[in-house]
This record gives sequence, C-alpha cells and structure tokens, in this order.
Amino acid sequence: MHLPQIEPREPEIDSPPQAAPVEPQGKNYFSQAMRWTLVLGIGALLAWRILVLGMAEYYAMEAPEKALAWDGRHPLALRNQAERLLESAPAQANRLLQQSLWQNPSDGRAYALLALLREKEGHEKAARQLMEQASALAPRQWPVQLEVAAFWLRQRRLDLAVQSWDVALQMRGALSKELFPALLKIAEYPSLRQALLPLARAVPPWWPAFFSYAAANAIQLETLRDLYNVEREAPPTEREREAFVARLQREGRWMEAYFTWLNALDEPALQGLGNLFNGHFEQPLSGGGFGWRFNRPRGVEINPASTYGMEGDRALRVAFFGQRVRFQHLSQPLLLAPGTYRMEGNVRLDNLETARGLQWAVCCLAPTRQLLATSERFLGASLWRRFNFSFEVPKKECTVQLLRLELLGRAPADFEARGVAWFDTLAIARIKE
Repeated sequence: MHLPQIEPREPEIDSPPQAAPVEPQGKNYFSQAMRWTLVLGIGALLAWRILVLGMAEYYAMEAPEKALAWDGRHPLALRNQAERLLESAPAQANRLLQQSLWQNPSDGRAYALLALLREKEGHEKAARQLMEQASALAPRQWPVQLEVAAFWLRQRRLDLAVQSWDVALQMRGALSKELFPALLKIAEYPSLRQALLPLARAVPPWWPAFFSYAAANAIQLETLRDLYNVEREAPPTEREREAFVARLQREGRWMEAYFTWLNALDEPALQGLGNLFNGHFEQPLSGGGFGWRFNRPRGVEINPASTYGMEGDRALRVAFFGQRVRFQHLSQPLLLAPGTYRMEGNVRLDNLETARGLQWAVCCLAPTRQLLATSERFLGASLWRRFNFSFEVPKKECTVQLLRLELLGRAPADFEARGVAWFDTLAIARIKE
C-alpha cells in the first residue's frame, strides 16, 4: 500500500500582546498635586473672604470699629462709625462718609449725615441738595424721612417737612403716636394749616386716622371744618364723616351735623329717611351719625336678619343669651319739632325671658335730659303683632331726642335675659291736632 506523504509542520504559537507605553509616574502626580493645591487655595481664600464679610456685617451696626478692623471698606460700618463721630470729629466723619458712598452710592442715610455736616458748617445750599438726594434715595426708609423732615423744619420749610412725614407715616403707621400731635398743632394755626391741605386733598392711607384723632382732640372746631371741607376729587371717607359728625354733635351743632350726615347718604339709604331712619332695617346698622347706634355687649347679638313673617328682606334681631347686662345698647338720635307723635311697629318674641321686660323709651337728649314716654314691656312669646305708643315733644329744652331699646330692672338679677325679640317696620309719625 502506498501511503501519502505528509510534510511535517512546525506548531503555531501565539505571540504575547505588546504592552502600552507607560508615562513616567512622577509627572502625573505633580499635575494632580498642582490642581489640588490650586483648588484648596481658592477655597481657603473664599472661606476667609466669607469670614471677613460675615464678621464685618455682624459688627457693622453695634460695633463699627470692630467691623472696620475686619473689612475697612464695609459701607455700613463706615457710615455708622461716621455717625458716631459727627459731633466729636466732624472731619473724620466726613472722610468716612465719603468712603461709604464710594462703596455704596445709593445710601440715602449717608447723604443725610453729610447734609447735617454741611448744615453745621454753614453751607446751607449744599446741605439742602444733599438732603434732597437723601430723601430721593430712601423713599421707603422712615428713619431717613424723619431726619429729612427735621432738617426742613430747621430750614423753615414746613411744606417739605410735612411731605417727609407723609412718606414716613405711609411706611410705618406706628409713627402716628409721635406725629399726629405735631400735625394737629400745625392744623390749629390758620397761618400754618395750608401746609396740610395738600394731604387733605390727596388722602394718603393714614389721613382718615389722623382726621379721627383731630376730631377727638382739636381745640377749635374751625380746624376740622377746614380739613373736612377742602376741595378734593373723592368725598370724605366714612371714617372721616363719622368723626366729624360726632364732634359736631358733641359741640351741640346738631343741624350742621345732620346735614353733614345727610349729604353723604347714598340712594338706597335716602329711601330710609323719615322721622326715624332705617326703621325697616333694610340698610346695615351704621353705628354713627343719625342712624342706629349700637354696641355688642357680652351675651347679646344685634343684627338685621331674615325671618318668617317680616315685611321686606330683613327685620331687627336682638338675641339674649342669659348673661347679666344692663342693656341700653341700641339707640337713634331724633330731631323732632315740638308736637305730639306716635311710634308704631311690628314685634315678635321668641321665648324672651327677663325679670321685668324689654321696652322702647323716648327721652330729651339736648339741651337737657327728660324721659318723654315708654312703650309696653315685651316679654314671653308671641307671633308678629303691632304695637304703638304716643309721646309729646315739648317746645323748650328738647331740641334733640333719643329713641332707645332697653331692659328694665333695678337689681343686677333683673338684667339677666335670654331669648329673641324681633322688630320691623318701625316708624314715628306726627299726630295732627
């Protein structure tokens, strides 16, 4: 047999992989170290800067010298340190204020302090310019506005001082305790009152409160008349009107008070006019003027409300909750001419429990007090029914009368009441003789 010859082959051996070139280790470590050194350096610098600024800010108000030791360019510390040196070292204070404004050129307080320095130096024109700049840069900073106002008072510019007080009061209402007496003193002098009239026309948010203060404390009634009757776009607010009418009533100017109150009524309220105002209780209880006056003592509720059997949309609800209260808290002043009158209306009682009852009373209010008549006593429970009583207004000593709802009683226990009384369609008509 002939076998094929096979040529011998050498075994194939895989060649080992070639290794990548290796950079020198020293160069890599050096670059990483440089990067970390730079990062740590920047972080330390930032941390130190934050510390410096934080410490300067912390001390800037109470200890400006310490603040400047941390940061010699801190604007608040520079300004506060200058303020401390205004009297003892004005030249140094001037330098510090200049540095403060270089760091913060919008600091109105710094301008105000510079103005004070110029004022003391006798440079009044420069002082006025600086103070105007201070006021313009700090329109919402009431301490700066008070400083500006004091400056203008020294300059005999009352009109500008009042403008700064106006801004301060709008920013901080609590300044009224300090500024309202000063404003009232100005208003009491006719020659100075003109400075307040622009505010009376503009009616800033604090004005109604000031007018109420003036109505309660002004010596001269003419002061209030001028402030109330000044021409302005909007009519006096309800708060102003009530304060003025109350002062007129207290002064015995009843007819002036009545027409002041009457001229401010809107169309729905005018429909309730008569010898008795709002006797159907369709309008809210105003609480002042010549409408229903009422307080809410503990244990009593007084309000117009809807109920069954009433005429119109509302009736008067007077609810008692078992408290002892000497109730005389609902009344209305009247201006009835001398003559004989009848009061009538509807009443409903929902289990009204009281020792001696509830009644309406009419009395002379001014110039002397005198009881004229009372209604029946309301007590117990009843459906809607009519009631009426008559009274006579005398020709003398009874220009103004008062209608009042009251609980009867003598001992404290007599004034303990619970239950509800409803009244509706109350009216007072003159009886023809």
